Amino acid sequence: MSADLSRQRFLVIDDQAQARDALRTIAQTAGAFAVEFAATYQDALYRIRNNTPDVILCDYMLGEGRSGQQLLEELRRFDLLPDETIFMMVTGEQTYEQVVSAVELVPDDYIIKPFSPDKLLLRLERIVARKTFFADYYRKKRQQDYAAALASLQAKLGSEAGRPYRFEILRQRAETLLASGDPAAAETAYRGILDNFDFPWAHAGVARALHRQDRLAEAREEIERVVAGTPNYFDAADLKAQICLAQGDAGEAQRVLDDAAQRTPRNYLRKRLLAEAAALNGDAETARAVLADVVANDTMPGAVTPEDRLQLARSQVDARDLVSAERVLLGLRESEVQNMALDEQASFSALLAVASPEKGKPRFAGLRPALLAAELRPDTRLDLVRGALEVRDAELADRQAAQLLGGGDAKRVFAMLRKLYALYGREVDFRELQKQIALRRIHHA
Repeated sequence: MSADLSRQRFLVIDDQAQARDALRTIAQTAGAFAVEFAATYQDALYRIRNNTPDVILCDYMLGEGRSGQQLLEELRRFDLLPDETIFMMVTGEQTYEQVVSAVELVPDDYIIKPFSPDKLLLRLERIVARKTFFADYYRKKRQQDYAAALASLQAKLGSEAGRPYRFEILRQRAETLLASGDPAAAETAYRGILDNFDFPWAHAGVARALHRQDRLAEAREEIERVVAGTPNYFDAADLKAQICLAQGDAGEAQRVLDDAAQRTPRNYLRKRLLAEAAALNGDAETARAVLADVVANDTMPGAVTPEDRLQLARSQVDARDLVSAERVLLGLRESEVQNMALDEQASFSALLAVASPEKGKPRFAGLRPALLAAELRPDTRLDLVRGALEVRDAELADRQAAQLLGGGDAKRVFAMLRKLYALYGREVDFRELQKQIALRRIHHA
């Protein structure tokens, strides 16, 4: 088939003017209807967010420590890139194949500079054919009709037309099984892929599926091999950190993320995870510095949320920088606080009770009846322990701590809980809580 580009809008992303002009000429020669430019990472995000193009030609090296791979990851994570949009990486590096073979979030294709209009057109024809082949699957996945999406993939796998796309079908199937909430089936699917080819992303898929099944030791063993073998596969480092946190090894999680963040300094999702690891590792200063960077510099529209500001205030409370924490909390508009879910309102009131007791205690006391019985997230319960210990509400603190110690996040939050109780001179009470939880488990065993 021939790719009809006469109605297609192109976006060329390159920080070099000469390269942008060359790409525009090639795209127009290939038949592109319109070609727009983005010279910077932020400009590209703005243009894609406001008017998604049909075809994106993105240089791999974007300057200022950014890469086209990081842009692709951010677009996917913020759901800014429809499956139907073509994203092609442009690179002068012959070794780019080693990069793209390792990662999970891959471009539709890549092309090595220099290249001719005919070569670009040939690549686009192949991508258009693939997009057309998967169109019904994309639609069903977007609707979260996972059963129909999986049925579509199964039919394609057995078709003659699906032969060129066999491994992509298998990959999409494994990812869809994981998204549908069936990690055991996803694990089997990823292992089936590994029976034929040793893809790092498939090993990472196995680790992610094991993590979802709470098989943490196996998951960590799997992902550590990936991280050791493909040191530039940063998503694998993120996954290892998440598994380490679930195991209660916040120190190793922080080490892994710090290394990855130093090499991807503009990846603010990774920095949020680094701040979480640092906080749980008792490194409040690092958590505070990293979150301040996130709030100040994550300029994606809408990226910095009230929850991010709560996390920053939390890190400042842990660092005992109460003046800054009060400033951040009171910087949230009352309408923003009122529109928060109960979890966020609880965290806000608890943190304010620590940072500014005069202003925070009345709000915290007013929420108390709802907090005693509510189902809350683990991080919210940690904040309630912070606030309750500060206002000397032993019942509320102990009830939240007991919920944490008896739940699935006990290993993850144990060190932080112990530190909080020690801060307020209640180490003996904390040990008693541990004994009670242990006896309860023995009784129910």
